[in-house]
Amino acid sequence: METDAKSTKATELMEFLQAHSARLRMNPPTPAALQEAMEFLSERQPDWEGQTSPDDFAKVLLQRHPELRFEWSGAEAGAAGELKDEPATDKQIAYLKVLEVPIPGYLGLREASDLIDQWKDRMSAGQKRRLDFYKVKYDPQITREEATALIDAYKQEHPESESAYQEWKARNGLV
Repeated sequence: METDAKSTKATELMEFLQAHSARLRMNPPTPAALQEAMEFLSERQPDWEGQTSPDDFAKVLLQRHPELRFEWSGAEAGAAGELKDEPATDKQIAYLKVLEVPIPGYLGLREASDLIDQWKDRMSAGQKRRLDFYKVKYDPQITREEATALIDAYKQEHPESESAYQEWKARNGLV
């Protein structure tokens, strides 16, 4: 296969795989994985590019690179043909509430997972409130763990601070 033809075929296959990845239940491949599968086919069948459909190429690619496969349990096609995942689990929703994440009316399993990844390390509103009450200076972008460390250090230096904070919360209806 000539270099230009090879490059054209690679582009064509990559575009196909990106456009049809949901239907094929696979993540789009890296250029290296695509190239490797093309070379594998070239060694076994020199004229593969004219005889192998893009769908068949995807099957070979998945056999050679199973890490590209993904499974959506309960996935169903929406009106425009895009896949919608099943609703978020009760555990995901409960955890998102603990993380103080605004939850939309419908939340899919995948979107919930993405939100958890995005919010799990953020400082909570309760931690911010406590640090503000203690008048501890902090970077607004600190993580949940860093906020916990600051709070713990302050409480260790000021043991009376916990009861004062709890009283303040009760007076302000934050219990």
